[in-house]
Amino acid sequence: MPNYGDPVYWDERYAKNGSNNMFDWLEDFASLKKLLSQYVKPTDKVLIVGCGNANFSEDMYDAGYQNLYNIDISSVCITQMQQRNRKRKHMKYEKMDCCELKYDDNYFDVAIDKSTIDAILCGDNAYLHTALMLKEGQRVLKEGGYYIAISYGKPATRSLHFERKFLSWKLKEYIFYPASMEKKKEIEEA
Repeated sequence: MPNYGDPVYWDERYAKNGSNNMFDWLEDFASLKKLLSQYVKPTDKVLIVGCGNANFSEDMYDAGYQNLYNIDISSVCITQMQQRNRKRKHMKYEKMDCCELKYDDNYFDVAIDKSTIDAILCGDNAYLHTALMLKEGQRVLKEGGYYIAISYGKPATRSLHFERKFLSWKLKEYIFYPASMEKKKEIEEA
């Protein structure tokens, strides 16, 4: 299995796939819009952790959330995204390790992690790096801010990371099903 926590892996992957081969991990903005609107205001300062080359933040920006800071560990990805989003003047892209954020304390209203936790948990020293990422996420969030993690993992395999003693946030979990599964679930419950 590749080491998804290694920037070299991601640089090679993005260089090989090119800037036009976009990939949105898990859910896209359209499927999350209703949920996000409960926690994210258009005026909020939002950190997109491990942005990759997904359309997610572009779609958020186009929907009116224009104070977006996108970070990724891959310099190749960040260069591609900066070029692709030249016309989105207020969109920020920076190469940065989510375990060592360069932002001030209490800087963001919201942090969105769309499967970055999943990638880190597939890398070397997974639990340590996950702890560092979450500690940094908490540090840069304002009092009352939200850390929103969209993960492929089941809640039981992820919640333990968010419930560590050094973290001081409340945990809410939502489970998403693909549209085809929702219909199946409705049929089974009827």
